[in-house]
Amino acid sequence: MNKNILITLAFLFINVTYAQKKELKFAERNIKSEDYSTAKQNIQLAEKLISQMDAKTIVKYHYLKGVAYYANGNSNIEESSVALKSLNKSIDLESESSTKLYTSKAEGWRIEMLNRFVEDSKNSLENENYNDAYLNLEMSYRVSPRDTLYLYNSALIATENKDFDQALAFYNELIDIEFTGITTNYYAIEKSTGENQGFTGPDQRELFIKAGTHENPTDVELESVEMNIFRSMAAIYKNKNEYEKSLRYIERGKNIDENDINIILLESNIRWEMGDVESYEKLITRALEIEPDNVDLHFNLGVISSDKGDIDKAMYHYNKAIEIDSTYTKAHLNAAALVLQKEQSIIEEMNSLGTSNADYNRYDELKIVREDLYKSAIPYLESVYKLDNKNLSAVRTLRNIYSAIDDMDNYKKFKAIAEDLESKID
Repeated sequence: MNKNILITLAFLFINVTYAQKKELKFAERNIKSEDYSTAKQNIQLAEKLISQMDAKTIVKYHYLKGVAYYANGNSNIEESSVALKSLNKSIDLESESSTKLYTSKAEGWRIEMLNRFVEDSKNSLENENYNDAYLNLEMSYRVSPRDTLYLYNSALIATENKDFDQALAFYNELIDIEFTGITTNYYAIEKSTGENQGFTGPDQRELFIKAGTHENPTDVELESVEMNIFRSMAAIYKNKNEYEKSLRYIERGKNIDENDINIILLESNIRWEMGDVESYEKLITRALEIEPDNVDLHFNLGVISSDKGDIDKAMYHYNKAIEIDSTYTKAHLNAAALVLQKEQSIIEEMNSLGTSNADYNRYDELKIVREDLYKSAIPYLESVYKLDNKNLSAVRTLRNIYSAIDDMDNYKKFKAIAEDLESKID
């Protein structure tokens, strides 16, 4: 009875081994005839028996799976990812063996894959297919993990494409591998063309210089891009309204350079959206110390100061914005509105006066004050009209002001302009 069991088990082992080799042999033939679809089917059949394969057969299985799924470059991103993992597995497993049957072949496919992914990413960028561009760059990095710039560029393109979750995944991976972007690029002039060509390293460049084909070697040091990573992650979380996460990455950025204008402005926007006006004002003021001629910052501080009732400070910033950029329409408008805002208190006092001689004298004084007020607003409003001759609000205000100060020529002019603009709205 025991003898019969042993014979049965032996036959079973022979049948399993035969099945393994048969499916893999079929897959190998399919690959040679470039029938990759059938090859994958046979690979899948063999996979069911992988737990019973010996070490050499497992290496062969992973190699053939990689080649089949890559399909000589006709695979999509998902299939290419499967292919790369299988080829890497065959290399890793065979590294433990004294016999290397598939390692060099697998490495050859990896080189071919890298060239294809890099080329496909370039073509996708040229065609503005940003999704495929960053996916192919990611695959370039997966093939060659030492080339971390591929992953960084994947993150940049994913961000530009507004694929924010994918971009965050790339950025987090860059942080995990402690990527900084600090590196040295090696160049030398090709004598025959005069072009400045790049090399993978100084040793490769030295070979070409010794061969006499290149000259004038130069090194270009690339700066750290850590700040860009933290700033981009903070901006993404801001767009997702996850302000606390955004502020965490802003703090990491500030640890690198607390005077980075972009990180300061990003934090100011977040503080504003969180309703923290005081922090917003401090950050904008700090930003102005770094960029004193930033017209938008002056305008924003003008708005904040106006809201707080600090009219003098608001006018200072509006006028400063106009001084920097005379075409900044919003500053002209807000400055005019700020000037005319003072009219209300004058009118209230005029209406409160009685009929005594003193009251009449005060009324005449206030009338002059109001006219001076109107006149001081006119240059701002005239500038708005010159910059935007369809601004009905500015035109109507000018019409009313000229009527109030008895400048009938200008009153008629802006009355006609207002009527023309109003007719076009109707």
